[in-house]
Amino acid sequence: MENENDERPLVKDLLKQYASKIAELRVIIENEDSYSKEHYDEIWMLRFLLSHRKVSKASRAAIHTMKFRQERKMNELGDIRNKIHDNMDPQSERYFDMNQKFMKFCKTNTAIMFTQPDRDRGLINIVCPKEIDFQGINVNMSRDEVSEAYLMSNEISYQVLDEVTRRTGKLTKLLKIVDITNFPLRSFNIEALKRDAAASKLMEDFYPQLVGTVVLVNSPSWVNGLWRMFKALFPKRFMEKLALVQPLKRPKDVKYFLKYVSKENLMKRYGGSNSNWPVSSPSHLL
Repeated sequence: MENENDERPLVKDLLKQYASKIAELRVIIENEDSYSKEHYDEIWMLRFLLSHRKVSKASRAAIHTMKFRQERKMNELGDIRNKIHDNMDPQSERYFDMNQKFMKFCKTNTAIMFTQPDRDRGLINIVCPKEIDFQGINVNMSRDEVSEAYLMSNEISYQVLDEVTRRTGKLTKLLKIVDITNFPLRSFNIEALKRDAAASKLMEDFYPQLVGTVVLVNSPSWVNGLWRMFKALFPKRFMEKLALVQPLKRPKDVKYFLKYVSKENLMKRYGGSNSNWPVSSPSHLL
């Protein structure tokens, strides 16, 4: 039975709608030395047009991304979906070096989790800031190292979502849940917020249409006040995807989750029926 909350648009309809712009964009990027027909097809171009709308802006962003990927040899990594985070093994040797280093500062295996309960739907990334030693990260990792960890995580997520998009024919995105339940004021770290903002900009620049919604769950009142002060650090496209929710107090807030996961698979703490915690890792990818 089709999920009535599944609002993902059909790729074939989007390709038809943006056909002329895709053709214009292709003419522009094909002249670049960093262009690869194998890696930058019409679906890849579509994501840039959906984010930037105008061909001129989309072409600049696409060229910037191609050059970056060429410099970093990202296309040479091949299929790295099996390096996705394992909730039960946060120190896995499968991880890239910087991801492994970052995870050393996660106090529990619920600090960062990925799950994909329905293989035909998107990934869900759950982050619990209370369980992360931000001060330890700031002292022991440079900004470039933190960006590298985010980059590789985004590349893995993109590959997973791209495969689902192509197989199902529906534009599939990631749901990011930032669970701020019981996050103490003393743990707030401005440097960590700045690093996260920089990583978010990287994600928006190089992985357009990767994230569908960023849900901040159960944020204390002090978080809301500080957020108003520092939200300018984050890119506008990121902010447009943000929602502050309290599903257990406001049942209607569950709608932000159900676009990405069925109520049966959604965790109880977010208004669903799934009592498993920690959530199940995407074992089919490991």
